[in-house]
Amino acid sequence: MFGRFQAIGLSLLFAFGALGCQDYGFEELPNSVVKEKRWTKTISIASEVDILFIIDNSGSMVGEQAQLGDSFKTFTAELEKYFGDKYHIAIATAGIQSSACPPCDQIIQQSCMNETGEGGRFQDRIGKNIGTIDVPEYTFRTDPECDRIVTILNKECFYDDTADEGFALVGVNGCGYERGLSAMKLALGDLTEGYNAGFLRDAATLAVVVISDEEDCGEVGDITEGTSIGGNACYFAAKGVDPEDNANDSAGLPYRLTPVEEYYNFLLGLKGGQEGMVKFAAIVGVKDVNSLSSTTIEYQLEGSRWGVVPACTTAGCTGKYCSADPGTRYIKLAQMFGIDDNGLVDTICQSDFSDTMKKIGSFVACPKRFLLQEELLDPDLANILINGEPVPQYSRSFTDKVEKCSELDSLTCEEGRCIQTWKYCSPGTPAGAASDCEAVCPPPSSEAPGGQIVFAPHYDPCELFEEGDQVHIELIYVTP
Repeated sequence: MFGRFQAIGLSLLFAFGALGCQDYGFEELPNSVVKEKRWTKTISIASEVDILFIIDNSGSMVGEQAQLGDSFKTFTAELEKYFGDKYHIAIATAGIQSSACPPCDQIIQQSCMNETGEGGRFQDRIGKNIGTIDVPEYTFRTDPECDRIVTILNKECFYDDTADEGFALVGVNGCGYERGLSAMKLALGDLTEGYNAGFLRDAATLAVVVISDEEDCGEVGDITEGTSIGGNACYFAAKGVDPEDNANDSAGLPYRLTPVEEYYNFLLGLKGGQEGMVKFAAIVGVKDVNSLSSTTIEYQLEGSRWGVVPACTTAGCTGKYCSADPGTRYIKLAQMFGIDDNGLVDTICQSDFSDTMKKIGSFVACPKRFLLQEELLDPDLANILINGEPVPQYSRSFTDKVEKCSELDSLTCEEGRCIQTWKYCSPGTPAGAASDCEAVCPPPSSEAPGGQIVFAPHYDPCELFEEGDQVHIELIYVTP
């Protein structure tokens, strides 16, 4: 993988030469006009990736589990494009044993811990729904060929689309107090020395993907369980107040959960604080993926009982489980890692996860767009440096190298034609581009009030360096 990219890197080095004294176009402008800004980002390059899925196994998740399985081939195809056979995948549920979530038995068969014990343990049961989406009936079995850690050698264990079964089908009898972040911490903490041993690798990028239609409920003990309000207590505590503006529950326990910052620090600590070595994706209830601040916890009366206003509803869905409640804590953690940087959020309210899984597959490898907080005065006055070397405004791609060229000479995708290396998509730029060989503007995002920088398909910053390198990207620009 890296041999070809090493050649590309050398080609760029010789084409650009030493940085020395860099001339910037805006230096000719009056001082009263120029407001020079610098935006920086550091990426860690790895050829291995360890991906932990936290899959909600509560009663409303049967449809999402099936759709996830159906889109898994798209996901692994993206992984193998970037990492070859050097990936690990494991699954844990959002269930943790507590007073209201005991082990399952012949009497207690709902909101309980399955036979693996859950609590962050990697799942090794091959699930299959022999019922329907509205009336699910799961069966489970084990297979000696299906280890808890999925690799390229046993990827059908995650999901086998010919048999409609796999680890991804974790069932729907799980705990009604979903604790995805706590389960993540358990799975990647003490359990890595025992039950989950062999998953984490020192040099691998770590990616966590949470798939849930509910809010995170913190740690066991954060809330009072088993009361008449049930799982809604998780939302009261996540918001800090119940529908009647009470800051404490009926037992006097404050409505608050373990801070999301603790989980952020935990994940970064696993990789020695190296930015880019940890990625977090949340596929949860979102009102608008391009305006994450619009997803908030709101309440509504449902008869005589308060409920939570859904964040989204799956288009065309007619069954019982068509909506998802807001996952604000998961969204916040993704934002802390930087949306479209090392954090990603997408909606769980969709009937086909193929695009989402493809997005996650490329996301765990290397970002190709960067979100800005301020607009550029003029893209022609902007300069991008990668590890001190300037990125050309125009370049062309050959089979084994990328070359700088002086100007745009064609919009075709033929090899060797000169096209834009990167483009600036201002905040109001609609999604799309004129040609597949050009950088494609994504939809505008409230996370990028200054617009977005997008690299062309032939120019991937992460492909220019060796494993273990720290890639430092710097944008030097002026604002209005």
